Amino acid sequence: MDSDGITDSPLCRACMEADETSTHVLLRCRGVAEQRAAYLGSPASLPEALGDLGGLLSFWSELGWLE
Repeated sequence: MDSDGITDSPLCRACMEADETSTHVLLRCRGVAEQRAAYLGSPASLPEALGDLGGLLSFWSELGWLE
């Protein structure tokens, strides 16, 4: 990982258990479960998670992944 937090690994930087995809982070990742619940609740699908733009932006900001 370089100083910007960018890595060549496809693994999720929060859990290192699966590829870091939008679906994984927004619906499944155990490494960000607490933050996801606080900002998005418990979305059952990607469209549901993407439906709350304010919560979504707050979630990504909390994780520091908007940079």
